[in-house]
Amino acid sequence: MKRSLTRTIGITVLLISAPASVADDDPYADHYLSYDQGADPAPGYTNPLTALGEPARFNEPPFDSTIVSVFYPPWQPAEIVSIGQGGHLVVEFDTPVTDDPDNPYGIDLLIFGNAFFSDWDGHQTTGHCGIPAEIFSDGGVIEVSPNNVDWYEVVGVEADGIFPTEGYLDHEDPRATVPGEVPSDFTLPVNPALQLSDFDGLYYVEILELYRGSGGGVGVDLADVGLTKISYVRISNPENPLDSTPEIDAFADVAPRKQGDVNQDGTVNIDDIFAILGHWGPARPNGWAAELTGDGQVDIADIFAVLGYWE
Repeated sequence: MKRSLTRTIGITVLLISAPASVADDDPYADHYLSYDQGADPAPGYTNPLTALGEPARFNEPPFDSTIVSVFYPPWQPAEIVSIGQGGHLVVEFDTPVTDDPDNPYGIDLLIFGNAFFSDWDGHQTTGHCGIPAEIFSDGGVIEVSPNNVDWYEVVGVEADGIFPTEGYLDHEDPRATVPGEVPSDFTLPVNPALQLSDFDGLYYVEILELYRGSGGGVGVDLADVGLTKISYVRISNPENPLDSTPEIDAFADVAPRKQGDVNQDGTVNIDDIFAILGHWGPARPNGWAAELTGDGQVDIADIFAVLGYWE
């Protein structure tokens, strides 16, 4: 647990040691197969069931009821599992994660942790990255497998790292105390070309512009490990002097999207023109799927873009 978020919580979390599942027909991890909490995990955060299903959008009562945002991550015992030094977590997808050519930016798998941007303005309602922008994260080694036997490490990508989770798109306060009405998309990655420096000095609403409707998450391209399909993900925390303890909230299979397919029905046609007309104007908060040109506006340029992908 990041030291700035450490809480003393008098809660006993029931740890179910047998493999368990939550669902079998969604884009999220369905089962955990093994969990070793390792040395010195965050106390009370050792329930691997929290890594299954959808990422947290809202930090529920009884503690600090707020939205999950890039400045205020999921942190409660029912939302994240901690992996101490020498520990690991293995999860399984019922439906394999595939290296689909239509996946945005080539990203196939998303991992959601407990990372968050440092807020230059403290507990003000704006949310403001400093210069340079800073992110609190705790690393973690990512490995993927098609069969739970042969494992492939994803080099250069940390499990509990950039990009922090964002639950909603329609708030301007990153610590809003009521859920939003426009949920982010947890199967849509942030553009992996973005670097931490791209967030230098940005306010919360400006960060949401860069997220373009995404709910965040660390992105993995299966092509980087030479695989076309995987069903298993392992997060491990090697023993090291940095005393890091990655926290994991969820895993998601990225949804494929054809360019120009605004309504995401698999075909680029007149219905996508109507979808653009329905979101005319500023893309934020709920029109990012209709904004195809990168200018933040849903307008005639996006209609021409759809025509360029017409089927």
